[in-house]
Amino acid sequence: MQQILGLWNALDTRRRVIVAVATLGMFAAVLGLARLAATPAMSLLYAGLDAPAAGEVIAALERRGVGHEVHGDAIFVPAPERDGLRMMLAGEGLPASSTKGYELLDGLSGFGTTSQMFDAAYWRAKEGELARTILAHPAISAARVHLASTGTNPFQRDIRHSASVSVTTGGQGLTPRHARALQFLVASAVAGLAPEDVAIIDSEGGLIGAAEDSPATTSDARAEALRLRALRLLEARVGPGSAVVEVTLETETRSESVHER
Repeated sequence: MQQILGLWNALDTRRRVIVAVATLGMFAAVLGLARLAATPAMSLLYAGLDAPAAGEVIAALERRGVGHEVHGDAIFVPAPERDGLRMMLAGEGLPASSTKGYELLDGLSGFGTTSQMFDAAYWRAKEGELARTILAHPAISAARVHLASTGTNPFQRDIRHSASVSVTTGGQGLTPRHARALQFLVASAVAGLAPEDVAIIDSEGGLIGAAEDSPATTSDARAEALRLRALRLLEARVGPGSAVVEVTLETETRSESVHER
């Protein structure tokens, strides 16, 4: 101890300040490392849930006293508890899906249910099932399906069925090829519905598939195809989500005719 005091007294003011700052920095680093070691690693529990479903999951975690963090639409929990929490929440029916399908028909009884009520519930159930199928695509975060019901009047003739699909993507928009696939999906589920009578509406790009023969739409489709190709090449080099590609394509439709005599 006397040697340490002797060394300290032998130092000038500038060196004493340096030693004191270095000592405080070392203690701060040790405390920081100890805090990081004591804090459990957080892992993703659920992401992309709508507000009501996310609120139910958070309420269930708080009832169990489980620490959690919310970043945007993502819920994080301690990594060692994630798998167990998923199974427990699934046992409670969480996260609950806001889209109802054919289970809507389970609540209908034979007494007090008119044919109009059953038809309305049937079309709602079919819309919900189609929306669930569309949501299975990883690029789509939300979907709504609307089917134009014409009723069950046997005297109606020459009825043209129609439908519309509204989707919300993760910001990249829906390609015309994918929109065409959705048209066939919905048309195949409804008898008498043609794919051309299904309107696909994207929250990013508006109505998809309208006026496909126009030069503007053709240019947009070609520009989107070029953008996707360039994006795939860049992401293969820098990694998914690390590149942004924008393509603007201008086409010239000038024609020239030559007559020889």
